[in-house]
Amino acid sequence: MRLTRAVEEAERHTGCEVVVVGFACADGYLDVAFRNAFIVSLVALALVLMLPIDFHEVLVFPIVAGASLAAFWASRLPGLTRATSTRERRRAAVRIAMAEAFLENGVSRTRDRVGVLIGFFELERDAAVLFDTGLQARIPADVRASIAETVRTGCAATDVERRAACITAIGARLGAWVPRGADDVDELPNAPKTGGMR
Repeated sequence: MRLTRAVEEAERHTGCEVVVVGFACADGYLDVAFRNAFIVSLVALALVLMLPIDFHEVLVFPIVAGASLAAFWASRLPGLTRATSTRERRRAAVRIAMAEAFLENGVSRTRDRVGVLIGFFELERDAAVLFDTGLQARIPADVRASIAETVRTGCAATDVERRAACITAIGARLGAWVPRGADDVDELPNAPKTGGMR
């Protein structure tokens, strides 16, 4: 797999352990779906009351409930979820998903705490990076912030080749601060994992 080779190439330049996880989405966004359904139900009720059409009272509830359910299920579509959620809400979901994936994939279980987690998020069209504590001590904060921005802009693309090039480039940048040692061993799997939705 192309991304597996990119991780291997990145780790040739650095003593860091790079772990890649791909997510269909960072969250189920049920709050967004329920909010959309509530708004649509209010609009449907207002239309029933205001339109110059004589709706039988028996039909009011089915019309409003049907519109609400339709809005709820439509909100489960990735495009509509993205369109009706705020960037801050999506970024918060990404941060939580990354923290959970960091633990689930054992990124902290390296000898010198030099794990790096890179996550791709399809629905959010975003990417993020998380550094273990050993790297936070060895790599300056501004360098880590620059790498995080590189990940967000370069790895968020859905094109596999662009993601692979981004991972390889990050390996070279990490190597400037954490070079690969002669006794370096591969402690974590190189193949990308699939992240679960919360």
